[in-house]
Formats: sequence, structure tokens, C-alpha cells
Amino acid sequence: MKKHKAVKHGINVVWFSCDQDDCDYKAKTTGNLKRHKQHTRNIGVAWHQCEECGHKAKQARDLKQHKQRIHNNVVVWHYCDSCDIKTKTAFNLKVHKQRKH
Repeated sequence: MKKHKAVKHGINVVWFSCDQDDCDYKAKTTGNLKRHKQHTRNIGVAWHQCEECGHKAKQARDLKQHKQRIHNNVVVWHYCDSCDIKTKTAFNLKVHKQRKH
């Protein structure tokens, strides 16, 4: 409960600062700080590489999307069960549902 209050409501927040000299990023959780370092500094990244073209992705889901979009030429639609919207990614459908339903 303490962590929830700190992260979601800003109560008794302990900030975790990036240790890079030229960066003033601060995170509410160590997980967010780790993600920041991975995305901005490529620290601790386990790259996922496309066998067909050598494209590199930081996350497996990004490589999967790359393969679908670039090499399959097949669009897998994700349909909303509450309206007529369809999206090309599950993430976009999730965002749609959060914002609209």
C-alpha cells in the first residue's frame, strides 16, 4: 500500500535518479529507472534481432511487430468488442479501450 500511495498519489515518494552525468531523469520506481537506462543508454538491453534483415529491437514484442509489418505484408487486426474500431496492434486497442470505454 505504501508503494501504491507513493507511485500513484505522490505521497512519501522516494526518487531514484539516473547516474549519468548529463541526465537529470528521476523515477518513482527502480523498474522505471531501469527502463529509462535501457531505452536512452542501451544499458542492460538484450537485443532481439530479425533473422531476415538484421533489424534490432529492444523488446520481443517490437520484433514481432516488425516481422508482421515488414516481412509478412499481412495485417492482423485487433477488434474492439464495444464498438466498431479496429487497430493494427494489441497495444493500440488497449489504449483505445482505456480512453473510450
